Amino acid sequence: MILAILFAYWGYKKANDSGRNGILWGFIALAVFIGSQLIVGLLLGVGIGIGIAVFGWSETIFEDYDILFRIIGVVAGIIGGYLVLKYLDRIPQGETYNAPPPPPTFQG
Repeated sequence: MILAILFAYWGYKKANDSGRNGILWGFIALAVFIGSQLIVGLLLGVGIGIGIAVFGWSETIFEDYDILFRIIGVVAGIIGGYLVLKYLDRIPQGETYNAPPPPPTFQG
């Protein structure tokens, strides 16, 4: 929980420093941190469920390796949050504007 709050704060701060919407990027950093943990947990659960059904793995594998699965999820969240923060380190490109040619001048 502390890491989620820290990533939201760091995303907010980095976005404001680079001229972006801080609140939006704070929520994005938070969502990526939590979402990557959820995705990794879902993938591990599906993979282990298939392993139990197809390969006959022990049904207590979830309880046996609970700490390992949690660590993998937190590491995935840290990597996802770090990638968002690295993206915010890049300076945003300014809008390109092609001005029309100047009006002609007549000297007489």
